[in-house]
Amino acid sequence: MAMQKSSEKRERILQAGIQTFAVNGYSTTTIKEVAKTAGVSYGTVFTYFENKEDLFKASVLEPLEEVKSVMFSIPHPSEHPAEQIKETIERQFRFFAQQTTYARMLQYVIGQPERFPDLFKELDQFSLHLREALRPLILKGQEKGELIQLEPNDISDSYLSFINGVRLTFIDSAEEMERWDTFIRQAYLLFGPSNP
Repeated sequence: MAMQKSSEKRERILQAGIQTFAVNGYSTTTIKEVAKTAGVSYGTVFTYFENKEDLFKASVLEPLEEVKSVMFSIPHPSEHPAEQIKETIERQFRFFAQQTTYARMLQYVIGQPERFPDLFKELDQFSLHLREALRPLILKGQEKGELIQLEPNDISDSYLSFINGVRLTFIDSAEEMERWDTFIRQAYLLFGPSNP
């Protein structure tokens, strides 16, 4: 029971860190502010995180694991790769629609590679791995004539840029899925379907 409470408290602090860093950035965020947002004492934060830098790093990297599990959950190509791509895009967009605050954190780091080189490298590796995960589906779609011949890496890069851009540009609530349905259709067009 004590272990569970400890884990819940750490998660509250982590979520408060994500929220606070996303709004204020690294420099102006204070541990005092994170503690207040999490509803814990100032000293309690240091029970779970060594310092502000450690909390910031955890705020970027720990949620990334969930993002990876969704984004890399790409099926092995079947005889209908275009349909699989549509389903993958829809799943990924519906997930990203929920990531308003965390997406701001990612953008903050991506926009400052010289300031956060290690975290930037981790996010860059994520992009490269997504390319590799999408590649078999794209190639199969091209082989089957369901997708036009475009460079798979260019398609993946365009797609990732689009999904990130949509999440950062449109901060409306994820409940407005009608708008997101339009973005999902647009994202599919980036793959060059021969029959849109």
